[in-house]
Amino acid sequence: MIRVASLFPAATEIAFAIGAGEQLVGVSHACDYPPEARQRKAITRARFDPSEMSSREIYRQKIDTNRSFGSVFRLDESALWGLRANVVITQGPGDVSLVSLPGVRAIAEGLNPRPTLLILYPRHLDDVFDDHSRVGFAVGRLQEARELLDRMQARIVAVEKTVSGVRRPHVALLHWLDPLFAGGFWSSQVIEIAGGRDVLNMAGLPPEQVDWQMLRRRDPDVLVIACEDMGIQRIREEMRLLTDRPGWHELSAARWRRVFIGDGAVFTRAGPRLIEGLEALAWATHPNRFPKPRREVLQPLAY
Repeated sequence: MIRVASLFPAATEIAFAIGAGEQLVGVSHACDYPPEARQRKAITRARFDPSEMSSREIYRQKIDTNRSFGSVFRLDESALWGLRANVVITQGPGDVSLVSLPGVRAIAEGLNPRPTLLILYPRHLDDVFDDHSRVGFAVGRLQEARELLDRMQARIVAVEKTVSGVRRPHVALLHWLDPLFAGGFWSSQVIEIAGGRDVLNMAGLPPEQVDWQMLRRRDPDVLVIACEDMGIQRIREEMRLLTDRPGWHELSAARWRRVFIGDGAVFTRAGPRLIEGLEALAWATHPNRFPKPRREVLQPLAY
């Protein structure tokens, strides 16, 4: 059996989705889905505790920690050595890295036998789909990965057919509240497939910091807040960062009560659940054409 260590939550979700969950012998502490992932050995830990921090403090701490250490996770090197993994999956370089890529590469090169190091760095939807195949090939489950991709593509086609020819509302997808960040990379493509038009960013670009006046000028018809690493309840507690701003009630999305809160992991992780996020976004954009999503994925802001 191919033994796998996943340091990237999206890769962990992919592995479980293609039936390779039993092959996972180690994961990052942030690998929390599916729930079975928490039963695997955690070989990282956080460098700081965000639970009592504000959004602004978390953002600054991430930047400062990444600048000081090259990552926001601390890797337990001895634990990785002891796993005897045949495949190690990690994240490519970014503005904020979960685990230090040079550090993981150095450890992998020192192991005997040396494991395959699979680096995932998705920027577009095609990258997301390619990564599913790459994970499948690396863990010996390429056919299962292809079957999963077929199902995902079928759901995308169903959404595209349903929104064909409809008016496309202006949509803003926020991935952080203080400071404000628009969703990046594949987010614009997801919005487009769901039948909307992204008013804040373009496909392939990283999350873009925006100011409040810019959001007011773009005046989205639909506003979705799905902050990275935050669940719906935590985002709801943070919503005053938007609703207390001058001019909030003048936004079209606020006036027409088309503001939604989503599970950040569903919308920001490049794994299979991204399709459920797409379908939820399609409902938010065209509520008369799609079934209501699970409340754990997306729900309207209560007024």
